[in-house]
Amino acid sequence: MDYENNFLCQSQQAALQQALINTKLLSRLSINSEDVPSLEQQAYGAIAVMLYRFNLQKVKWSSFLKTAINTASNACQWLSIELARCQQEYKAQPNDAVIIDQNALLNGIFSEELAYIGALLGNEAHA
Repeated sequence: MDYENNFLCQSQQAALQQALINTKLLSRLSINSEDVPSLEQQAYGAIAVMLYRFNLQKVKWSSFLKTAINTASNACQWLSIELARCQQEYKAQPNDAVIIDQNALLNGIFSEELAYIGALLGNEAHA
């Protein structure tokens, strides 16, 4: 998959790349962007990278939700509310079925970001 052919604008890509660099999953920027990511794009990027890491089994679900809520709280109200709802459901019934359902929901919300991350890291690994 060519990571330049996707539905994300350059500032969204830059936000994801910065989040990947911050978490040391990426060692360099691949695309130079003059577009400065908005706070919302930065939050999406950071949460998408956290979700990517969770899917690699490096993060606990409760920790992911807590950090994601904190990340989204000042940048994207609807996402913050959705994450808080997931957290309440998880606290009420902390089992694998709830995690699987919530993970599927968030993978859907962040599908373009996760596809971009996967393509970018796949290309970085082969570079």
